[in-house]
Amino acid sequence: MHKWPGRSPRRAGGRQDRGRRRLRDSGGPAARQSWPAECGGSLDAAFTSGANFYVYCLAVQADGRILVGGDFTALAGQPRGHLGRLNADGSLDTTFTTDASAWVYCLAVQTDGKILAGGSFTTLAGQTRSYIGRLYPDGSLDATLANGADALIRACVVQADGKIVVGGEFTTLAGQPHSDSAG
Repeated sequence: MHKWPGRSPRRAGGRQDRGRRRLRDSGGPAARQSWPAECGGSLDAAFTSGANFYVYCLAVQADGRILVGGDFTALAGQPRGHLGRLNADGSLDTTFTTDASAWVYCLAVQTDGKILAGGSFTTLAGQTRSYIGRLYPDGSLDATLANGADALIRACVVQADGKIVVGGEFTTLAGQPHSDSAG
């Protein structure tokens, strides 16, 4: 696998491919928000919350609230730094005010309700966290997760046995050498 340290691969014509893909409907504008569909696949028009830029990941908590991560600075019209939470009806959960210093690429909810976040951030919930961090359900930082990776975390999942698996562009995770994925 070829790696491009510190930058994204170039596409034909010299443009950088940053992994962003815009969703388009039949000729409409690029989608920068999340719009839930009802079970039949139609748009749920009552769900009107959106972000002012790209949404990269979503995770649903056991109580139905929706975690949102991405490259946005506002969610549902209110300032939110790359991370926010919506109530099940789509309204902004104003009790969740945690933010990240840069893009959030992945979110996962553990069985105990803790929230795993990965991305390009170096600060999460106001504290130093290098590319990965864990939050309590209220959004406060859980400092028991070993701090960091040396580069971007793009994917995270919690296995049935509770183990965390992450993928990205790192070579070190929690102070140990790893290559692109670790569990």
